[in-house]
Amino acid sequence: MFLVKLGGSVITVKGRYRYFRPKAVQEIIGELKKKGEPFVLVHGGGSFGHIKAKEYGIPGAITEVRKMGYSIIHRDMVELNQRIINSLLDNKIRGVGVPPASFNGDLEKITQAMKEHMEAGLFPVSFGDVYINKAENRFEIVSGDDLVLELARVLRPREVYFLTDVDGIYDRNPKKHHDAVLLRELNDTATFEHVGTDVTGGMLKKASTVRDIAGLGTTVYVLNGNVPSRLNQINSKNFIGTVVK
Repeated sequence: MFLVKLGGSVITVKGRYRYFRPKAVQEIIGELKKKGEPFVLVHGGGSFGHIKAKEYGIPGAITEVRKMGYSIIHRDMVELNQRIINSLLDNKIRGVGVPPASFNGDLEKITQAMKEHMEAGLFPVSFGDVYINKAENRFEIVSGDDLVLELARVLRPREVYFLTDVDGIYDRNPKKHHDAVLLRELNDTATFEHVGTDVTGGMLKKASTVRDIAGLGTTVYVLNGNVPSRLNQINSKNFIGTVVK
């Protein structure tokens, strides 16, 4: 089996609130289906999560204003999740959503639930989500990347794919620097910048997560989800992306 992280910048337009990209998702799922083996999906929030999280100041202490934001964000993320489930079902794939808020952000419990669904012959799909930190009286966000790392630890997938809106991991932000160099293999000299409305860590966090997953002995591929055919060019001389072993 393999594990896939669908970046929010691929499945939504991040600057336009609740703007879903159904064609992009359908094309990705079509390529995943061609692989002919079980997989587990985790998706980012994109414009369904980050915009309102920033507007309402979540993560943050529980307040009356943030209570409304919490409700809105979770509703939007569940809706995005169900749109992806619909795309799976359209492809005759038995997708089922696993909302982290239902497990209060507990990565171990979320992962166990996903494992049980997978063992039952289903294709679990989880996502970055809000949750309550009762001990500190705060609303928090569980990162999709953190969830992928925990799933990799428990499920030990054959490979992990991170689908982003660029060709892989660069030595600097390619949207700002025209001379940015694509790192075909991740190394320790890369520098990254925090950009835009992403409140869960951006590329810096992703690079760290990717290294941690590779440290488990699983090969990780970071590639452009807007060119989903590359999923089936992995291990070929034509593959474009970043490989981390």
